[in-house]
Amino acid sequence: MQYVVKKINHNAVLIEENGIEKIAMGKGIGFSVKPGEVFDEATVDKFFTLDSKENIKMFSELASQIPLEYIEFAEEIISYIKKEIDTPLNSNIYVALTDHIYFAIQRQKDDSQVTAIMLPEMKLLYPKEFQVAADVVDQINHRYQTKLGSNEIGFITMHIINAELGERNSLNGLKIMEITSFILQLIEKENQIKLNKNSLSYNRLLVHLKFLAKRLIYQETLTEDDSFEFFDPAFKMSNHFKIAEKIADEVRKTYQMDMHDNEKMYLAIHLNRIK
Repeated sequence: MQYVVKKINHNAVLIEENGIEKIAMGKGIGFSVKPGEVFDEATVDKFFTLDSKENIKMFSELASQIPLEYIEFAEEIISYIKKEIDTPLNSNIYVALTDHIYFAIQRQKDDSQVTAIMLPEMKLLYPKEFQVAADVVDQINHRYQTKLGSNEIGFITMHIINAELGERNSLNGLKIMEITSFILQLIEKENQIKLNKNSLSYNRLLVHLKFLAKRLIYQETLTEDDSFEFFDPAFKMSNHFKIAEKIADEVRKTYQMDMHDNEKMYLAIHLNRIK
C-alpha cells in the first residue's frame, strides 16, 4: 500500500511504500492529496526512487521549482546516458543534471555565457562520456531550439563523471582529470615520446591513471589481490621503475599526495607496455 507523505506541487507527490520513499509525478496528481491518505497511482506518469533521503529531499525541492516537462525530458536524457555508459551512475545525477538542463536552457534564453574549464582534458580522458554529452546537447538543442555549444558539452560531461564517481560536485572529478593529464605529460617528457592515443597500451595506461588519481584523491590503497608482496628486485632497477619514481616525486611535490611502492610498480608495468 502506498501512502502520501506530502504534496510537492500539483504535479508531484512524495509517497511511501513499505518504508521506502519515492516521488510520483503526473499532471494534476497532487491537486487534492492529503498527507497520510492512501495514494492512487492510476494517473502517475513516472516514479522516482533515489538511493538516499538526501537525494529524495533535493529532488522534491527541485520538482517544486521546475516545470514537469523539463523533469520528464531530463529523465529521457538520463535513460539515454545510462544506456550508453557502461559504468553504474549514482542517482544524484537525477538532481544535478535535471537542475542543470533546465537552467542551461534558461541561460540560453537570457543570452548569458558560462565557460567550461578543462574541455580538452575531458575530451581526451573521457572520450565516451564526452561523446554522450555531445549527443545530449544535440537533443537539447533540437527539442528547445537552443544553440548550446562546446561549453555545455563540458558541463554535461562533468555531470556524467560525477555520477560515475558518486560525487555531488565537480571538484574531485576535475582533480582526477588534472592529475591524470599531469602524469601523462610527465610520461611523455621522461620517455621523450609522443604517446599514440589510438593504441591499446595507451588506453590501458589511461584507465590505470584515472583509477590511480582517484585512489590518491580518496586516499585509497590497492586491494590485497593487487599488491606486490614479492617482485623481481631487478625490476626496481629498470628505467620504467625509475621513471615511475620520478613521477611519484613530482605528484608529491605538486599535489602533496604520496604514491605507495605498489602503485609505482603498477605504473612501471604500464610504462613497460607502451609501444
